[in-house]
Amino acid sequence: MAVADGDPDHRPVRWAIFAGQPIAMRTLLLLTALLAAPLVHAQNVIHAMAIGNWRNGPVVVLTPVFATTEAATTPQLIERVKREHPELAAVTDIDVMRFATVEEGEAQRASLKAKYGMRKLEVLLLEPPAPVGMPTTKP
Repeated sequence: MAVADGDPDHRPVRWAIFAGQPIAMRTLLLLTALLAAPLVHAQNVIHAMAIGNWRNGPVVVLTPVFATTEAATTPQLIERVKREHPELAAVTDIDVMRFATVEEGEAQRASLKAKYGMRKLEVLLLEPPAPVGMPTTKP
């Protein structure tokens, strides 16, 4: 049925999302924020360690196991270990391993030390960085 343009009862259908109505937009933004909020806090704490010169040495460098989150990317973790451990600053062949627990990471670190030892490669086990403001040697 055709409706004349001058008919006062004729109103085009407008969907609230597309109409730009402030109340509908606020509702949509609030709903989006409520649905996304749990995702922001869903990043669990995990543990990781970095391995430098892991392919062929000459000295394989193993960092200590450290805490991080699932959100941290491999380049971010590599940057972090290079900042915390100057021994890795010049190393270009670095990989990062991630673990659910510290114990799992420590077991893997010991296993890697043994495996690289069997290949006759020297393994350097780095220690955790000293806390800021603490002396590095005993008086």
